[in-house]
Amino acid sequence: MAKLNANPEVEANVTFDVIKPGEYTMRVEEITEFVSQNSGNTCWKTKLSFAAGQDFVKLDGTPAKNVGVIFDNSLVVAPADKQGKLRSFVEALGRNWEDMESEELIGLECIVKVGLEEYKGEQKNVAKRYLAN
Repeated sequence: MAKLNANPEVEANVTFDVIKPGEYTMRVEEITEFVSQNSGNTCWKTKLSFAAGQDFVKLDGTPAKNVGVIFDNSLVVAPADKQGKLRSFVEALGRNWEDMESEELIGLECIVKVGLEEYKGEQKNVAKRYLAN
């Protein structure tokens, strides 16, 4: 049985802070493959975390305390003619564009141009582009 040592100082938080758009260093935490129900394309769902040592500011200008993670579901693996964003992602991580297993990218970092999108009436951060360090 797992034991919880509850911190009485922690605040309950159900959402991540939405930060100002910009370029941030992010680390690849996880990649899973899925088939998009909308397009039928085979895609990678990529979990990205913000690297430490960066300043984060919420949209209202106050410091962000809980930036969380970003999931990018738009990296198309198949059909091959739609792999443009995936290629940018792989090359931004410092890898050559060649056949590989997704696990080879876990733990690597790159610069991500983070933007905003609305989801269910709320703003959220999204990965717009991948840039080399």
